[in-house]
Amino acid sequence: MTNDSFGRGGYVDRTFCIVAQGGGMIASYQAGVIRALKERFGLSRLGRVVASSGAAMNFSYVVSGQEHLIEPIWDGLIQSGRFISSLRHIHRRGVMDIDFLVDEMIRKRFPLDVAALMHSPVKFDVGVTHAITGSSWYFSKNVCECFFYELLRASCAVPYFYGKQVYLNGEYWYDGTIGSVVGLEQAINEQNILFILTRPPRPIRKLAVPRMVLRWLLLRSEHQALQRAILNMPREFNRALEDINELKKERNIVVIQPRKRLPIWRIDTSMERLRATIEQGYQDTLHNKKELEFFFAQV
Repeated sequence: MTNDSFGRGGYVDRTFCIVAQGGGMIASYQAGVIRALKERFGLSRLGRVVASSGAAMNFSYVVSGQEHLIEPIWDGLIQSGRFISSLRHIHRRGVMDIDFLVDEMIRKRFPLDVAALMHSPVKFDVGVTHAITGSSWYFSKNVCECFFYELLRASCAVPYFYGKQVYLNGEYWYDGTIGSVVGLEQAINEQNILFILTRPPRPIRKLAVPRMVLRWLLLRSEHQALQRAILNMPREFNRALEDINELKKERNIVVIQPRKRLPIWRIDTSMERLRATIEQGYQDTLHNKKELEFFFAQV
């Protein structure tokens, strides 16, 4: 996409970048955000997306031009009764069936047009986390069509809750939000950034001891570096919020995030809470109308 125009200081970027935070079922919040953005502002000047986990799924459909499938696929995940199941926990197979998400929902029931995604002028970076080092890595969408499904599988592979790592490009990977909770560092050189976060703006408190012990019990078989990365996620999110606020002083930035706690949990099977979460995303976006109008006026 070459929407640049020549300004006083040289070429001025006339596109914007979306950085979207994942988080299991709470990523459904972005379905409402995307609907509001599409209705009120359009997405024609979108030049780049940085996303991980559930957000990577959402924005795969945006980049391919299939935004109309985002809300139906979230509905379908709950209605199927197969994506999240406590019975999988009993058999030590985690509780989230990421294989069902990718192979059944994304490939068959709500088929992602990967060819359109590959040919889209929008750059798309999908985040994953190295299963041994806990470090963040981003793959471009332009790898190859068959590889992209595995990239989505890896980006959504939450340790324990999925039950296995994903082998990709000669390495093993997990959910991208572990190594990079927001994805800010991947878009640090962008001038126009729209952040779509799935957590309220208040800092995350340190985990209580019982929750830390529970996480250790669930993750004790993982590599130490990965465990540390997971335990450091609250601190890294707080740091990202501080960095975004600093960048606002010199960049064209808007942050859309829940104004209150989302109704849905990361692992949830309630259709009522899902619909309320999507609606909250829609309303929170409208609440930012003035900021967004100014943002898009600069793009």
